[in-house]
Amino acid sequence: MLSISGVDELTMPYPALKKTDICDCKEINLAKRKDADFYQLNRLSKEFDLLILQVPRRAFSHISKQFIATQSAFVISNSDYQETGVVFSPWCDTLQELETYAVAHHIDILYEHLSSNTRKQ
Repeated sequence: MLSISGVDELTMPYPALKKTDICDCKEINLAKRKDADFYQLNRLSKEFDLLILQVPRRAFSHISKQFIATQSAFVISNSDYQETGVVFSPWCDTLQELETYAVAHHIDILYEHLSSNTRKQ
């Protein structure tokens, strides 16, 4: 497996978001942040209607016998993520890691996004 600064890469397509992940995720608005910091993510979200999602990771607690939220991860998805759960990136710990992944794999991300749009039609 290849790794970019701690990001474990899987083969695309990435596993879909689960319904519990979708309920708790938050859409990140990059327009409020400096464009220079996350240029590729900003471009993907503005020009191709992709979304940056903050998704809570879950760990099983042996004390409460339940899954509890631990830290957040960031992923790239499309506007239909609530219905399809489609993800175009690995789960990254920081926005900077996701930006690094997006710069290195923007063609793959766009290919998956555009081919998923044609499958729906």
